[in-house]
Order: sequence, then structure tokens, then C-alpha cells
Amino acid sequence: MKSISKALVWFIISFLVFHVILYIMWGEKQEYWYLYTGIMLIAGVSYVFYQRDIESKRLLTSIGVGILSGLTLIIIQLIFAAISYDLKYSELIKELTRTGVYFKWQMLVTLLFVIPCHELYMRTVLQKELIKLNIPNWLSIIITALCSASLFYYLDNLWIVSLIFIVQILLSISYLYTRRIATTVIAQIVAVVLLLIFHG
Repeated sequence: MKSISKALVWFIISFLVFHVILYIMWGEKQEYWYLYTGIMLIAGVSYVFYQRDIESKRLLTSIGVGILSGLTLIIIQLIFAAISYDLKYSELIKELTRTGVYFKWQMLVTLLFVIPCHELYMRTVLQKELIKLNIPNWLSIIITALCSASLFYYLDNLWIVSLIFIVQILLSISYLYTRRIATTVIAQIVAVVLLLIFHG
């Protein structure tokens, strides 16, 4: 096994700090969106470690995989919604409101800044570095999905955490295939936009 990189050390330290912050603020659900947004903007410093994988797929392939992944995310949400009332679209919107998302500009900030920062942090600092350690691909996928979902544990809704975990597994697989964060960013934006259009 190769030695741990500086990028991975940065992830481990920052990830623990982020969890401490969220733990201290546990119960302050109305402030969660602001906390999470701030955390992801800080995580955006991960760009320092960003380098596109030499073996990454062409951009058009990445966009295509991203769109297909986005459509699959919607199907996953619909399946979970059929299992749990908490995961129906209307309930997810209510949950967003409870976390501090009251205005359209907040959703815009999430789409344009928070999602890309989250993907930069989870894919190019965690998943990519785990792949470099030559651990099994399935393990890097599960670790990345667990770390990503764990940041939402403080919402006190295990159904949402479970949904995010499954979603992150799909995103991790799509990233593993294309080696571009454009794929996972596009997937999430497509899913959110389509859900807003059909339920708006």
C-alpha cells in the first residue's frame, strides 16, 4: 500500500473538524444549511489538490454519464419515496425549509457552489486518493459514500442519510468510470432541476 498523500491528510483533518462543528451545533436544524454551505466553501480549498485524471473520459462522455446518473438519481428518490413518507418530494422540501433554505437564491447557491465544492472534496481529495492507494474499487466507493452521508447524520433523519448513502454510491461509481467531477456535479444538478420542474 502506498503512503498517505497530503491531500488525504487534509481530508482526514478537515473532515474531523467539520464533524466536530456539526456535533457542537447538533439540534440547531434551522442553521444546518448555513453550516453545511460554509463547511463546503471551506472544503473548496481542496481545489489546491485538484488534477484531472490522465485516464479520464472525454468531456462529452462525462456529460452523458452525468445526465444518465441524474435520471437514475430521480428513480432512486422515487423508490425511496415509495418506502418512506419522509422521502417524498414534498417532505424533502419541508426538510430543506427546516434546515434554513427559505429562498430560491439559497437553492441557486447550492447548485452553483455547494454541490461542486462537495464533489471536489469527496471525489478528488477522498475517492481519487483512495484509488491511488490501490485498495479495491468497491471499498473506495463505500468509504466515500459513508463519509459523504455522515455529514447529514445531524439532521436526525436516518431515512435521509440512507438515501444520500445510496445516491453517493451511484455518484462514486460514475466518478470511478469517468474520473471527472463534472459527471457527478451534472448528475446532481440534473436531478434537482428535473425534480423542481416536475414538482414545482
